[in-house]
Parts: sequence; structure tokens; C-alpha cells
Amino acid sequence: MESQLEKISAVECRVRVTIPWNQLEGRFHGKFKELKGRVRLPGFRPGKVPLPMLERLYGSSVRQELARDLVQETFETAVGQHDTTPLTKPVMESGNIERERDFTYTARFEVAPSIEPTDYTGLEVRRRPSVTDESKVQARLDKKQAELTEVQPIPEDSPRKNTQDGDIWTVDIVGKLGAQDINIKEARVELGSTNEVIPGFGAQFAEVALSEVGSTKTMNFMPPQEGLKPEFLGQEAALEVALREVREKVVPELDDEFAKDTGEAESMKELRAKYGEEVSEEDEAEAEREARLRLVKDILGRNDFDPAPSMIDREVAAQVDMYRRQLAQQGLDFDAIGTTPVAMADQMRPQASFNVKAFLLLDAIGKKEDIDVSDDELSEEIKELATERNQNPERLRAQMEKSQEIILIRAQMREERILDFLMGKSTVTEAPDPEAEAEAGPESTE
Repeated sequence: MESQLEKISAVECRVRVTIPWNQLEGRFHGKFKELKGRVRLPGFRPGKVPLPMLERLYGSSVRQELARDLVQETFETAVGQHDTTPLTKPVMESGNIERERDFTYTARFEVAPSIEPTDYTGLEVRRRPSVTDESKVQARLDKKQAELTEVQPIPEDSPRKNTQDGDIWTVDIVGKLGAQDINIKEARVELGSTNEVIPGFGAQFAEVALSEVGSTKTMNFMPPQEGLKPEFLGQEAALEVALREVREKVVPELDDEFAKDTGEAESMKELRAKYGEEVSEEDEAEAEREARLRLVKDILGRNDFDPAPSMIDREVAAQVDMYRRQLAQQGLDFDAIGTTPVAMADQMRPQASFNVKAFLLLDAIGKKEDIDVSDDELSEEIKELATERNQNPERLRAQMEKSQEIILIRAQMREERILDFLMGKSTVTEAPDPEAEAEAGPESTE
């Protein structure tokens, strides 16, 4: 087999492959012998149809099938002879098999662009100072407060008589919503929550007295129509509700005792300071990611190129699929959010294009600067991951190798090394975002 490679464009090649007749003659005749045993024609016994007749009747389809087989079998090897990695399957341009003649075919395919990166060191990049967002500190305190909130029986000597938001009822429900039968045992109803068994059900407890525990109450109401399933629109709920039990949430005060109960601090002042430091560290990491992204965009602007369309198509497909899975986890699909996979793909294409270009450029810089991740470094990373996940390192590595996650881990580590190198070769200026400068007022601008 002989092959020649032609560069059509930065991202497309053409390969010309020649297979001598003596290497495919057996396959050629074998196809017709196989066909002879299967074909049934009037006037001929099974297996007795003359080969010339078979070739006249079925020659074209047999030749096309054999040509496809040969291309599939030889394409990777032929391209590999020229140290080229195809990104797409071959698109046949020419290639007809004729008896007693060598078979030559040509096929186009896409390749990654050859990038020779320049002007990527000595650049200036801005990194904003980290800030401690007090709203995020409070959100952490609120989350911890929710974690330490307890659900307890309402004391018999409680001064309140009626139920209130935050109370949690356990009830049995029997009845109908329109024509739909409802029969739910031990339903948990948290008053004030938007997660309701039936929309509007919690609101029916507004006038319920705590003393009614153990009784059955009739509840007839029209559920809120917004967001209601179409089959229930305009349908009234008629329910018999057995009030089995009610408990209340005991929310701890944000005081020094609360701080001690968290096991993270001895006082609220100390706990706020701890959460403030964590928020600041996270914001510092985010500011670093933003600066690295700005640097990559700057370098891309200095090294313009077009990636192969197939690479962008694959990235778009991956992004759409990931979004589809995220929706499915919420019990949703594209129809539920008023879009389609095609529309979502169009929306994601610009970001996908950037992702591909950034990957290719960083990879080219990594190769030029000989930046890689050793096996020992990869092993150390897996050990750290195993510690975080409370797993055995060897078992975790085996799982990652089986799922090929280890390839992704190595690639992520290498990309971080490349970005570390680029940031180290840049002049980093600490300065707030332009929007923050504008908001600060004219006196703070220069």
C-alpha cells in the first residue's frame, strides 16, 4: 500500500491511497463467491448462477461495498504513515474498483490546526483584589443555622394556640383534585415551604389550631393556577385531612453558644472571622481564574487561528448533553424551559469555539515549553483525591483508569501548569474591575 498526503487547508487534508490488485484480488473474488451462494435467480439452482452474470447484475454494489471496506481498513494506517491524526472519518472523493487494476482512492478529513504560538510571555494582566462579601458570610451562617435547626414536639405549655410558618405537620390526605383521586399517608407538610404536596395546600392551615391534632378537617380550595399542570387547571381540591402530628422548628440564635455548637469557633466574632477568611480565599481564587482567563484571551488575540469545525461541533454536543443531564436531575427537559437542543447548541457555540481555541493554544504552548505531568506527580494528585474522598489510592486509580477519568485529571493538571507558567511570565497588576472603579465615584478614578 502506498499513500500521499496533501494539505488542503489549515484544518483539512486529503490522502491518496493505492492498493495493488494482487493484495485485493482474493477479496474481490471472495465477495462474488459469497454472493453466489446466497443469490436465488429464476432458472438456476442455488449456488449455480454464473459469475459473469452475478458481476453484471451486482458488480456495482459489490465493488462499492469492497471499496468501503478497504477504505475503513486502510485509512488510519495510511494517514499514520504521515504522522497525522484525523479528527473525522474519511469523506470519499474518488475510488472505483476495477478488475485487474490497482485500487486508488482519495478521501478528505479534518485535522487539528498546526499552531506555532508566539508573543505569549512578557504580557500585562490585571488581577482584581479579593474582597470579603458580607452577604456570603451571612449566607454561610444561615446555612449552618439551618443545619443546626431542630424539629421538636411543641411543648404542652406553649403560649401560642395556632400553627405558624415553620411548623411541620404529619397528615393523611384523602380526596380529589378535580377528577384525580388523592390518597397519601403520612404526608409531611412544612408550612411556608414552596415544596407542597398540592399547590396551595399549606395555606389551608392558616386558621388551624394546635389543639386540632388528632382530628380530621375538610379542606376545599382552588390551587394557585400559575405553574399548575394543564390537566388540573380550573380544578378544585376537595380533601379530608387527618391531622396526626405537628412539630415546630427550633432555630438557634446566632450567638456564642451557636458558635460553640458548630465546633468551628468559641464565639460568634471568631466564627464570623473564620467564614470571612474562607469567603475571601474563595474570592481570591476566583480573581485568579478571572485574570488567567483575561490572559488567555489576550494571547488568543495575538495568535489567531481557526480550529477544525468538527472539534467545535463535538464541544457543542458535549455542552448540550451536559445541560440536558442537569435539567434531567431537576426533572426538566428542553421543552419545559421553552427551548430545543438546536437552539441551545446555537447559543452555546460561541463559548464552545472559545473553549476549543483556548485548549489548542495552551496545548501548543505546553508542547513548545515542554510542560508536562510526570507519573509521580499524577500519583501524588490521586493520593490527595483519595484522601479527600476517603478511598484507597490504588483502588481509586484503578477506577479512574477504567473510566478514563485519569486522562482528564492529567490534562487538567497539565493545563494548570501551563497557566502557572504564563502567569509567571506576565506582569500582574492588582487593580479593581472597571465597573467597581466607576461605581466608586469620580474621585477614585484617574
